Amino acid sequence: MKDNQESQAKQRFLFNVDILIEGETNGRALETLLHLLNSNQIQDYNIRSGIELGKWIQVAIKEARKNVTKESAAKTQEKVQQPNVEPTKKKSADHEYLYQQLEKFRENNMLIRVTVLKGKGIKLSLPCRILNFDPAAETVTVYHVDEKKVYLFRINEIDDVEVS
Repeated sequence: MKDNQESQAKQRFLFNVDILIEGETNGRALETLLHLLNSNQIQDYNIRSGIELGKWIQVAIKEARKNVTKESAAKTQEKVQQPNVEPTKKKSADHEYLYQQLEKFRENNMLIRVTVLKGKGIKLSLPCRILNFDPAAETVTVYHVDEKKVYLFRINEIDDVEVS
């Protein structure tokens, strides 16, 4: 009977409180607050604001973004200032042969199987037809005959080409 009266006497109350704690840093003040809140009388708590951890990471990310933007702007300005002179590239015999083969496949609308190595070790094998081949940009646009989708690959991603 006495336990029943005590359980009825104890109720739960919820308070919204702003607490000011002095400390060397926000992290130290937060540590002090957590020690105070982790007593037997406080069953649960929720800190909704005031945690400033990770600010240095956010500042570093913003700085890095600014630097990348400045570098890209400087590179763009350098490109604009330079005259449009096409750099002379000597293609090896292997590249020239590959370019001729891809162009032949495109012209004859041949069905081929292209094996492509994507990032993170992903290997794709696509039955396709070549829609466009751009040697200057070193890209190949292919039409996947099964999925009926168009894909754009860089030449260096192509591992193997098989004629069906």
